[in-house]
Amino acid sequence: LGLLGSLIIAFILSPQSAKIKLSYDCGMAPLNMRVVGGASSSEGSWPWLASLHIGSAGIPRFHTCGGTLLNQQWVLTAAHCIQMTVGDYTVFLGRQTQQGPNPNEIQRSVRQILIHPSYNVSPLNGSDLALLLLDSAVQYSNYIRPVCLADSASTFNDTFCYLTGWGKQTQNANAVSNVIQRALIPVVSRAQCQRHYPSVNITAAMLCAGEPGKGICQGDSGSPLICQQNSAWIQAGVVSFGDICAKGIPDVYTRVSAHQTWIRDQVAAGGGPAEVSQIGFSTFVSGGGATGSSSSSSSTAGLRHVTLSSLLLMMALLG
Repeated sequence: LGLLGSLIIAFILSPQSAKIKLSYDCGMAPLNMRVVGGASSSEGSWPWLASLHIGSAGIPRFHTCGGTLLNQQWVLTAAHCIQMTVGDYTVFLGRQTQQGPNPNEIQRSVRQILIHPSYNVSPLNGSDLALLLLDSAVQYSNYIRPVCLADSASTFNDTFCYLTGWGKQTQNANAVSNVIQRALIPVVSRAQCQRHYPSVNITAAMLCAGEPGKGICQGDSGSPLICQQNSAWIQAGVVSFGDICAKGIPDVYTRVSAHQTWIRDQVAAGGGPAEVSQIGFSTFVSGGGATGSSSSSSSTAGLRHVTLSSLLLMMALLG
């Protein structure tokens, strides 16, 4: 074969080449063929979406919050979703329905929970984030893949993004949605958002999105706000709080790009192989996301101001 052939074979058989062949780009959803419209999502459309279940001995586990897979062992969710101890949580990935078979699903226990330190100081300061370390690494597939996170240079002006999750479709629904729901919603300015929340300081660490008839509801906490840029999907926010099943005012998300350093440092400090510790950050540029409008939503939403007490109630209900 000669020297060149020997070098090629050695590279193919090397551990480094194995990493290259087995790696997945973040934010890629090969089974997601939809850009605008629709309510229920087909299987594999959002392969990073996690369903966080809670339960203890003698109590059946049930969906409480959403989350996103960052790499093979870390999941991002909202801090207010964490109400119990580590052993009370189970994470499902590759899940399509809450009731019924999920042939592409895996589940993991949680080894460690890290809550953003500023959240304990003030739950409404834009640091409503928690990281979950899974008890073992997951294997990627078309149904289980990592999300891309918006980096600190990202902008979301005049952008439409997707809210995805299993939250209730109406305030009076008896249970969360069985199938993953999606809603295409506009990101709104801080100034516009602030007018609806006179009792809360809408900070630069928050992102607001929503419109009449579309918004978050119970069970959507921790779920991602996902924006499309070319062929990649980038997470802009994590569901934090809003009015009771939003009645039409914009909901508030923790802005992922404002917490790039904290997320990266916590994951890196978790140890493990380099390929497990790596997470993908991408710059989202306004105007490069999914655009248009959608006639469906994952929950219903009317216009009114929200008091601080109702916000705290909403956070409790969502978690």
